[in-house]
Amino acid sequence: MAKKNSAAAEGTKPIYWKYQPGQDNEGFPWGPHKLPLEMNFEGVNLVVEKHEGGFMYRRESRGESIKKVILADKGSLLLSPVEPFYLPVGISNHLLIAFEQPVTIEPRTTKNVLVTFPLELVSAIDQRKAGKRILDTFTLCRPKFTLYGSIRDGLVCKYWQSEVHNTIPSVNPLEYGVMKLAIQNTSARWVEARKAVFSAHGMKIYFSQSLVSLKATMKISSESSAETNFVDEPLQAGMNKALELFSARLISLPGKTVMEGGY
Repeated sequence: MAKKNSAAAEGTKPIYWKYQPGQDNEGFPWGPHKLPLEMNFEGVNLVVEKHEGGFMYRRESRGESIKKVILADKGSLLLSPVEPFYLPVGISNHLLIAFEQPVTIEPRTTKNVLVTFPLELVSAIDQRKAGKRILDTFTLCRPKFTLYGSIRDGLVCKYWQSEVHNTIPSVNPLEYGVMKLAIQNTSARWVEARKAVFSAHGMKIYFSQSLVSLKATMKISSESSAETNFVDEPLQAGMNKALELFSARLISLPGKTVMEGGY
């Protein structure tokens, strides 16, 4: 629950937030927030204070300390969920979601399931005329990786394991998002899916104060191959589109992934 403390240091507006499962409050205050600012949430201490010629940005979380000077007269700070591929830098462009419960699908039909996926977060300085500038990227999830396919030509993927849900689960919007995955079995046989692999490109994340979401498709064409892609739609009405940290740099590349090593 977010709250402000009038006893804070002069010139700041402290905001404290902690996730509570099933909470009915307003959710996480993503912003934008006027500067100067102090936020404490889920073990993260984030401060933007007045500094010579502008502001000083500081973040401390899980033993990591970041400082940056912002040379600007004014602006706002906002936080946004982003694609989970920036940290660590350059390791993987794909996400493998392993289903805790295998999904069996009847022939020639499409069924929807809900799974979770990991998030990374960015803080950005926002000016109405100059636009947004990313200051910092961090995550509350511990990155894990796996190999999909053969050692010679397989894909190094960020790894995530998720339960399969029929309704939207209650999750911390700073750690996990919820993906609605439409699985299409185009074959004339029953199939069983145990995992899905997604490209970093074309991922379209939407968020509200209590939910981060993504829509995707998985088209199964044979006993060993499938194709995944993204849908540019929010899971619920009224959600905001997240900043695109990864996809925006590689916008010309396709978002689909052809899974030829099984599903």
